[in-house]
Amino acid sequence: MDKYFSSGHTPPLHFVCCFRREGGTLPVKYFVKGFRLLAKPGIRAWVLLPLLINVLIFALITGAAVHFFQLVLSDYLGWLPEWLDFVTWLLWGLFGSLLIIVYGYTFAVLANLVGAPFYGILAERTAAYLSTGAESRPLSATTLRQVVVSTLRREARKMVYFLPRVFAVVLLSVLLYFVPVVNLLVPVMAFLWGAWSMAVEFLDYPADLREVSFDEMLAQARARRPLSYGFGALALLGTSVPVLNLLALPAAVTGATALWFEEIAPAGEVEAPA
Repeated sequence: MDKYFSSGHTPPLHFVCCFRREGGTLPVKYFVKGFRLLAKPGIRAWVLLPLLINVLIFALITGAAVHFFQLVLSDYLGWLPEWLDFVTWLLWGLFGSLLIIVYGYTFAVLANLVGAPFYGILAERTAAYLSTGAESRPLSATTLRQVVVSTLRREARKMVYFLPRVFAVVLLSVLLYFVPVVNLLVPVMAFLWGAWSMAVEFLDYPADLREVSFDEMLAQARARRPLSYGFGALALLGTSVPVLNLLALPAAVTGATALWFEEIAPAGEVEAPA
């Protein structure tokens, strides 16, 4: 996608070589930076749009669920006398609690599915902002279409990578679960895999912007394994917390974009500023 940055719609990327530091770089620096970038000009619109779509989807689902539950109560509890109305209120309370629990666990999944076409654009806008320190020109319809198509193509490639490995991790976890003492390692293994998955998921967006192949992106992430794992672990924890996950997903995209270009991108891809 380098052609996007050399077009008249988006200024070229310029990153200083000295951004690439050797030694210890705390992953939390980039995760926090991701949150700070969400409010920057040219970025926040691409954070709000998928968020609003998610809220609309959940509002429609909630409305349908409430209507269906109300019909069920009317059909099966309509015969209750008035002095047992508290049973209906208890059931409504239970229903509301279940909705909150379900939303807490499914919102991140749905947000990632809905947001995937937007995350490539979000990474592009973040990279453009990092290169200029200001809002860049709006993207053309052609460029938007190209970014979305490329992002969806990479999502398919990631699925090819993830699915067999997820199956292997689940199968190994089930087998180890029945082995005394060793089964204590199952949560650790699951967490490490989850952290690596998150790192791969979000680092791929900025890598795709530079037309870095998926395999090359994996090699670059492995070369900075502690940094990649650390960032992925923070993203995993952030997206697992209800409410926080509303912003943790886009923050992981913006933070991973900064992490890629400032720490992981090969020195040959970094140019001096104009």
